[in-house]
Amino acid sequence: MLDYLYFFFEIIAFAVAVFQLPKLKHSSYVYFIPYLLFILIYEFGSIYNWFFIHKSNLWISNLTLVIFFLFYSSFLCALIHTPYFKRWIKRIVSLSIFLSLVNLAFIQGFWNLNSITILLQFAVLIALTCLYFYELMNSTQKLSISKLPGFWVNTGLLFFCLAEFLFYSAFAYMAYKNNYNYYLLFEVISNIANVILYTCLTISFLCFNNSNYDYK
Repeated sequence: MLDYLYFFFEIIAFAVAVFQLPKLKHSSYVYFIPYLLFILIYEFGSIYNWFFIHKSNLWISNLTLVIFFLFYSSFLCALIHTPYFKRWIKRIVSLSIFLSLVNLAFIQGFWNLNSITILLQFAVLIALTCLYFYELMNSTQKLSISKLPGFWVNTGLLFFCLAEFLFYSAFAYMAYKNNYNYYLLFEVISNIANVILYTCLTISFLCFNNSNYDYK
């Protein structure tokens, strides 16, 4: 049961987002509802092997990770205010998607886990969260950071991406060597990273105030 602990936190995050819909509906946070619903369907289907084709479900993981990257990069771009940063974010995200599709089609392939794509996309997301915190630290507003939804989203995402990036960095060497300790450690750390991410998302929805949900 503990193997799927993260799934319960995803359900809680989705339920809270739906409950907070009246406050979220006039902001970009409302898009978390269809996104989290998609993630729940993906996770539930993965647990019950709905997506197994050719004895593998890695193809759906590849597609889900691209959607994950598109969603969060677009969301973070909307949170960042500096026009110069926004222009470069759009260029870098577009290039990352192009390279991810090239990798999917011609290098690591559709049926194998695209670890190169994962590392690239997590690196970009880590950089975007750091840009958000840079702007936040240089904001002229008087802010209660603990009540700022964007702070919680970026905090959870930063922890998640750092953990996943570090472990996928060793994926090619350790996983293909069938190192049991790597699998065990990856499962534990990935579970914790997901719990942190979805707990932070839940907090961000709970502290959402549609009259003041961002800094300037």
